[in-house]
Amino acid sequence: MNDDSKSKAQLIAELKELRSILGNGVTPVLSQDTPHRNTYKRLLDDLPQIVFEVDKDQRLVFVNREALKVFGYTLEEMEAGMTMSEIFHPDDLNRALENMRDILKGDGYFGNEYKALRKDGSIIPVKIYSRPVVQDGEPVGIRGILVDVTEAKEAEQALRESERYHRTLFNNTGTSLVIFGEDSIIRSCNDRFSLLAELPKEEIEGKMRWSDFVDPTALERMTSIHKARTMEETAPMDYEFPFMTWTKKRRTIHVFVQIIPGTANRVCSLIDVTDRKQAAEALRVSEERYELVVRGANDGIWDWNLTDDSVYFSPRYKAILGYEDQEFPNVADSWKNHIHPNDLDHVIKANLECIEGKTELFEVEYRMRHKDGSYRWILGRGTGISNEQGTISRLAGTHTDITERKLRERTTNARYAISKAMGTAPDLKHLYSEIHTILDEFIRAENFFIALHDKERDCLHFPYFVDEQDEFYVMHDVSSQKKKSLVLHILRTGEPLYFSMAHPGSQKLVEEIGVVGTTPAVWMGVPLKHKDEIIGAMAVQDYRDPLHYRESDVDLLEAASEQVALAIERKIGEEKLTRLNEELESKVEERTAELKRRTTELEAANTRLKELDKIKSSLVSSISHELRTPLTSIRGFAKLSSKDFSKHFLPLSHSPDLEKKGGRLLTNLDIIESEGERLTRLINDFLDINRIESGKATWNDTLLNPTEVVSQAAKSLSGAFAAKPAVRLEVELPERMPAVYADPDKLHQVVVNLLGNACKFTHRGKVSVSMEADRDYVRITVEDTGQGIPESSWEEIFEKFHKLGNGDTVAPQDKGTGLGLTICREIITHYGGTISVCSAEGGGSSFTFTLPVSDNG
Repeated sequence: MNDDSKSKAQLIAELKELRSILGNGVTPVLSQDTPHRNTYKRLLDDLPQIVFEVDKDQRLVFVNREALKVFGYTLEEMEAGMTMSEIFHPDDLNRALENMRDILKGDGYFGNEYKALRKDGSIIPVKIYSRPVVQDGEPVGIRGILVDVTEAKEAEQALRESERYHRTLFNNTGTSLVIFGEDSIIRSCNDRFSLLAELPKEEIEGKMRWSDFVDPTALERMTSIHKARTMEETAPMDYEFPFMTWTKKRRTIHVFVQIIPGTANRVCSLIDVTDRKQAAEALRVSEERYELVVRGANDGIWDWNLTDDSVYFSPRYKAILGYEDQEFPNVADSWKNHIHPNDLDHVIKANLECIEGKTELFEVEYRMRHKDGSYRWILGRGTGISNEQGTISRLAGTHTDITERKLRERTTNARYAISKAMGTAPDLKHLYSEIHTILDEFIRAENFFIALHDKERDCLHFPYFVDEQDEFYVMHDVSSQKKKSLVLHILRTGEPLYFSMAHPGSQKLVEEIGVVGTTPAVWMGVPLKHKDEIIGAMAVQDYRDPLHYRESDVDLLEAASEQVALAIERKIGEEKLTRLNEELESKVEERTAELKRRTTELEAANTRLKELDKIKSSLVSSISHELRTPLTSIRGFAKLSSKDFSKHFLPLSHSPDLEKKGGRLLTNLDIIESEGERLTRLINDFLDINRIESGKATWNDTLLNPTEVVSQAAKSLSGAFAAKPAVRLEVELPERMPAVYADPDKLHQVVVNLLGNACKFTHRGKVSVSMEADRDYVRITVEDTGQGIPESSWEEIFEKFHKLGNGDTVAPQDKGTGLGLTICREIITHYGGTISVCSAEGGGSSFTFTLPVSDNG
């Protein structure tokens, strides 16, 4: 069925379902038949953007028309089993496939650039945004969009070249240039102007006005010229004026002024026409300022002349690595020989890319060997300077010590990894192994153990022990002070322990503390603490290199120990819980068997009760119908007798006694009629409640205006209220309310019942019926000023045969059956509404029921 042949309701239902799915972030797998597969494909085919989906094996299961058009393939070629390997350029293939595997794991890579191949072999740069397709909680493929970034790449290159050209032109014209706005504030200036003004650019741009650099004797003339130019009056475009530097030095400047088209900004070219001696002095001041910056900078500064391979390293550069100025030669090999072997290639590559002009600036993080043999993490920044031929002839930049930051990152990453292992390791054995793997990744922990203190058995045992020299052991009587070991020292002091045989005094320290097994070249251990209690220790050691671990590694191990202790305690608790769970499962199985036996008995009893209920319903229906026929005759003959007696016999009585007796006979006949009517209502209510409870009631539901039904019900009781002049009926109904889908007779029955009850129990005052609605429900309220209902009876009055305790105060003709409110509740509940009462004894009652608004109204 196409959309044109569907009804409005069907289309709305599909749209709601589609919105619900999209709102929950769920989309169908396009390779499978799903209710929305064709809808999604049609939407995606019309997009002017490449959309694709691949399965877990990188096979294309869907591409839209835009993809086929851009890459030149046909739908049949795609459906024949094409894979993403045929799309990516060989240079990017491995990286692309690796990223796709990571996406299936949920590790990210949501936006990456690659080189892609069209069918004709041409290359296009693309950027892919993708995410995993998840079905039943498992990734089954990848869906994404592919963006052709050819134009963006070309535009970026053109923009960079344009910016480089204009920046070079602005900074290297040989003259001082400045741009200022209509408000006279200097927007931008080049280095030549900064030099001329003897003020750093950052202190000028956006902060100072051109008038700040005019000699006071010429300020009035300059202001007049600026005002004339602003008012678009005739003003000179070039002229000389006395320039005042920030240091109050006076220079004579020739200025050329031009308004930048399309803006209110002016660009000024200033030429210093003072004598060369002043220019030389300005240059000397500038050079002194540069030298001051070099000496005062906290970062190291380097300058590499590629023409003659000469290098300048600032004293701070050398101090970061622990050297005095004369200890670190100013040659390129000094830098290269101190780089960590694992970092050398990518550092050289970053420098070469800048030399070759592939990048204007570069940043690279790497390790350099300190004078003490340790390694410092360095952030190197640099840029290239071109010669007259346009080739890079010089590199210069800074050298920042980021060791502390790297150590903090390492500690954070280790803590996170251990925390993650807590949730994935199935038991303690695997958790210990995971912790070892994590520490080995950060500090090369070939020899590693975890020791736990068993207070009850007064022993130290090693649940995890990996060592290339010694074997696993258990130490008993650890509370004895005669027992000595490195681990016991940590347990007793509660402090980390580190020693290296490269440090003087370590041998004596080891002898005092005591070593069990082979003495290592370097040892590092920390306590495991949980809730201020030491539960054990963990340690790493190396038998060959005394500098394998540094004191900075203690911080990492100590930070990790907090997570390790927490993980161990949690896993121990989990294993105890598992054992308890197994015991509980055994008991549950026994209990389940007992419950099954009892369930069988209850089901049998329930079946019998249902049979009895059917018999009861049949009996009630039969008795009610059998009673109705004689009851109708009784009521009819009572009315006929009363009428005939009044017409034929009462006029014949000629004495007061006979008249009195005749009146009493009429009263008795009225009582027979009244009680017969009440019994008829009771029978009818019996039949109604029996039909509803047995599911045999007839519901003639239709769309209706509730205002009309409630109004008709109120009118049908006008006679009852006319018989009670002390009680007035107030009907406050809006002309139109939202439509309700219900049986109008059933709704009429509910309203009549509630108004009838209010009339019965109200002796003075009023009874009102009102109505309101919101987006979801229509509310109908019947209020009275009658005797009220105690709060303890609010729920009970809706039960079958319930009557308030003051029933003797009600006239016989007003006594109810005790089923009216029950029937009301059953009807309202059937339509998904509610009914409730709010009342105070002696303060009247308010009955409110709700009906849901129809969706088709």
